[in-house]
Order: sequence, then C-alpha cells, then structure tokens
Amino acid sequence: MSYLVTLLSVLLLTEAIEIPVCLLWGMRGRNLVFVLLANVLTNPLVNVLYALACLYTKIPPAASLTVLEVAAVLAEWCVYRYAAGAKRPFLVSLTANAASFGLGLLITKVLF
Repeated sequence: MSYLVTLLSVLLLTEAIEIPVCLLWGMRGRNLVFVLLANVLTNPLVNVLYALACLYTKIPPAASLTVLEVAAVLAEWCVYRYAAGAKRPFLVSLTANAASFGLGLLITKVLF
C-alpha cells in the first residue's frame, strides 16, 4: 500500500472515531464540519512529521509521538473553542484524540 493511501486510510479512520465522540459531547451541525476540517489539518501533519522524525532524527519515537499528539490536541482544542464553540473544548479534543489514538493502536496490533 502506498504511503498516500495509508495516510488517507488513517485519516478516514480518525474521522470515523472522532466524529462520533464529538457527537457524544453534543456537537452538531456545522460544528462537526470543524471537527472534520481540524482532523484534515492535524492528522496528516502528525503522521508525516512522525515518519520524518523516525527516519531522520535520533529522537525516541515515543517522545516524538507524544509531542505531536499533544500538539494535535492543542490545535484541535483551539478550533473547537474558537470556531466550533464547543462546550468544554479541551475535554472534547482530548477524549476524541485519545479514542482515535487508542483504537488506532488496537487496530494496528490486531492487523499487524
């Protein structure tokens, strides 16, 4: 599978997990469009930067991943707070990202 197809697959999986989490937090309508857009911006960027960090730096992969995931949570928190007007935007961002990260790890363990 090409890297581009992998990035797209991971993005679609992220959307399939995070949108329902945001629905559980009460986000509706156009606010879900902001969820989708936030993920379109952060997810590929995190994955590409993680791959580059693993390939070209001596930073431990877990450290790179932690920094990048924290950055994604913070970026999405800003979108949910200022654009989407979510109630408790930080918790929405944190739980959505934790769910997609955790389920992504589980799926990776099962498939590979």
